[in-house]
Amino acid sequence: MGEGSSSECLNPVGRGSLGWSRTPTMSTDSDTEPDREPESNPEQAETEPPAPTDDDGESTPNDPPESTASPGDEDSTEETTPADGFPDEPPASFRATIHAAYLKTVLSSLRALVDEARIRVTEDGLTVRAVDSANVAMDDLELEAAAFESFEASPGTLGLNLDRLADPVRLASKDDLVQLFLDPESGKLIVVVDGLRYSMACLDSRTLQAEPTLPEFDLPATVTVDRDALQQGVKAADLVADHVRIRMEAGADTLIIEAEGDTDAVTLELDGDDIDILAAGDASTLFSLDYCKKLVRTIPAGTPVTLDLGEDFPLILSYELADGDGAITRMLAPRIET
Repeated sequence: MGEGSSSECLNPVGRGSLGWSRTPTMSTDSDTEPDREPESNPEQAETEPPAPTDDDGESTPNDPPESTASPGDEDSTEETTPADGFPDEPPASFRATIHAAYLKTVLSSLRALVDEARIRVTEDGLTVRAVDSANVAMDDLELEAAAFESFEASPGTLGLNLDRLADPVRLASKDDLVQLFLDPESGKLIVVVDGLRYSMACLDSRTLQAEPTLPEFDLPATVTVDRDALQQGVKAADLVADHVRIRMEAGADTLIIEAEGDTDAVTLELDGDDIDILAAGDASTLFSLDYCKKLVRTIPAGTPVTLDLGEDFPLILSYELADGDGAITRMLAPRIET
């Protein structure tokens, strides 16, 4: 990472990782536990005589600790407790109807990074924030109630296996309507597609990875580019390397996507009608090509994508979903060369 990066937001390790915290922050006790002397030995407690007491009746240091819970147990409980007080329990009611094409796009985007997710449900729609297991890429997705043909819900959190949800949705044509509702008796999510009724068990959201805190960056370069042009640059880079550099210069009207392998190199310059420059600052960052391919290929063809760039800072990709009734912000950590 560049020296100007914030240490509490970025964690430049290996390929690069996004150093957002999963609220609340994990205690550092579990990290230092191996260096601490144990207060008692459970096996000795069964065989040794009771520890003596002094005249005041207070026990000596041989007494076992008052609590047997380990710091790791406490951390795992805290990690699944929302800091903002939003309920972890499933909503008391949830019923919605949505075009299959919208739902397929949402699932395709999220499944590029995770296979399970915590979906926040409110009267206003759905939100999902998820980070991949390597802490390299993140999605922050919002789907407003207006994106649905019908939407009725109370606040709550649905824990869902996205791969299993995608199975029945895959059977729908793009013009089909998909009905989703929560069965109050079984607690299962019911998916109805063109007469097919699919019942799937929900996951306990408290056992799933907690939502990360979204870091904020003030990046010097912002440009809007068509997804197809971006895809062309990623495919070209894939011909010669496993990484890709995206850069532009202050005051310039060109976005450059380039890659250099052991023997060959490729460069794509986008300018004119290909891009719309909103802020032209100095920016140049290297990214993992595998992650770029995952993110770009799940963006619908022809979609305008806004890129925010800096010097060795994460890449931020933003675009609309569901004809403007939804949006997604995707963040990719830079690749760090050692």
